[in-house]
Amino acid sequence: MSKKIKAAKIIAGTAVIAAGAYLGAGGALCYGILSKKACNKHPEELLQAPGNMHRYMNDENFRTADDWYCGINPEDTVLYNEKGEKLLSKIVLRDEPSHKWLIAVHGYTSRPRAMARQAIHFYKNGYNCIMPCQRAHRNRDGYFTSMGYYEKFDVISWINYIISRDPEAEIVLLGISMGSATVMLTTGEKLPKNVKCCIADCGFTDCRELFTGAIKREAGLPPFPFVNAADSFAKLFLGWSFSDCAPVRAVSHSETPTLFIHGEEDKVVPFWMMEALYEKCSAPKMKLALPDTGHDEACANFPEKYWEAVDSLVAEYIK
Repeated sequence: MSKKIKAAKIIAGTAVIAAGAYLGAGGALCYGILSKKACNKHPEELLQAPGNMHRYMNDENFRTADDWYCGINPEDTVLYNEKGEKLLSKIVLRDEPSHKWLIAVHGYTSRPRAMARQAIHFYKNGYNCIMPCQRAHRNRDGYFTSMGYYEKFDVISWINYIISRDPEAEIVLLGISMGSATVMLTTGEKLPKNVKCCIADCGFTDCRELFTGAIKREAGLPPFPFVNAADSFAKLFLGWSFSDCAPVRAVSHSETPTLFIHGEEDKVVPFWMMEALYEKCSAPKMKLALPDTGHDEACANFPEKYWEAVDSLVAEYIK
């Protein structure tokens, strides 16, 4: 065997090993961030999750909302989409008929129950409430979340479910954190006129930017090559790329009036992301920036300002 052939085999073997290590690192990150195990690291019982018992004891609004949700104890409503995938939601219906509907979408590692504070406010104002369970969370089908990319189609399935029950429905979309990304991505799709407005609370611009900051902050790792490796794994094995999950691109051609809410001290989803989203949004838009407020703390820290802004948006588009 000539020296050139030996060298070529060594180079090829090294390349295969390097590619395997690259995808292996990407796979490890995806399993560590996006898998069902990662999404369910908090207990099923919401009050056992870190910080929630403190919230329950010290935040009257949180306690009232959680007691209301548990008192109703909504069962899972099951819906199968066009691909035969099982979708789950908690649904709370008004006793009297109402054409007003809220779809409230929870965040990463969270639960529909965590949306009780938003749901009770709308319920008291005459809304039926749907709180979907995001992919890979709880006992949903699918092993991985896509941070909103595929989940937006689940929201559209619930929109169609509502309209099939109530053709005159007027629908508000609301999401927190990853749920905010989900509803923003939904508004980038062609939606029925029944969808009237959207509240995006502490949502991110796109997955690549989010993970670039998170991997540096949480793991002390450089974005390259780790974020790139995870992105390559997601493209090859999960069917989407981090660049596909880009709410900032979705809102740029949205027609759904949107309120952006964000805490100025958010360390999980940086505050500058809201400014970028607001700037790019092509639909009628409002924004609420709150000082001394971290991630998903807007409603707790400034409930009056929060609901004043939400109610102002909703009143403009739902009569």
